Amino acid sequence: MKNLKLGLILMAILTLLSLVSCSDLYVVPEQEYRIAAGAHESKLVGGWPTDKMRTLKQSELTFTARFDDSARYDLGNKNQDDINKLMGFSEANKTHHDYSIRFGWRYNQERDMVEIFGYQYQAGKRKFVSITNVPIGKTVTYSIAMFENEFLMSVGSEARITMERGVEDKLGVYYLLYPYFGGNETAPHDISIYIKEMFSNAE
Repeated sequence: MKNLKLGLILMAILTLLSLVSCSDLYVVPEQEYRIAAGAHESKLVGGWPTDKMRTLKQSELTFTARFDDSARYDLGNKNQDDINKLMGFSEANKTHHDYSIRFGWRYNQERDMVEIFGYQYQAGKRKFVSITNVPIGKTVTYSIAMFENEFLMSVGSEARITMERGVEDKLGVYYLLYPYFGGNETAPHDISIYIKEMFSNAE
């Protein structure tokens, strides 16, 4: 009798698993990255410090991001125009202050929206280009695709820009870069950004 019950339980479990595709088992949930008041660096809520020590595994970084009401801030000085960082990666075996590419963001008080930028370091020189504005509370897809001599950066289905890719040696480790506040100033209050990383079937 006991063996019969165990067999029925195992059969039920196998039936449920057969209804779930393998890709569904590896869906990465939306995760909260919180920048505490007075800090620059973000922390993964409920995670470990090593969770942010990760590298890019394919030629394109794709993720969704959502800013909540905490993205609104008023620094009361010229640092309001500083660009914060969302997500991106360093170039092969380079530090991110030498060669890197990522999305930048800042709160626009007049529009009550978040401005999104392409933000990079190339040979130690910082460059940034405005891409678009996104509403607070809306989940938007972001991607950075690498090509031989340029990056293609997309926000949603319409906003796209290219930025030059100047590094010569492209083999090596590309470490991921996560939300960061500043600029010169630290976060004026706790700021939460919700990110869901997307992975291709090839990974």
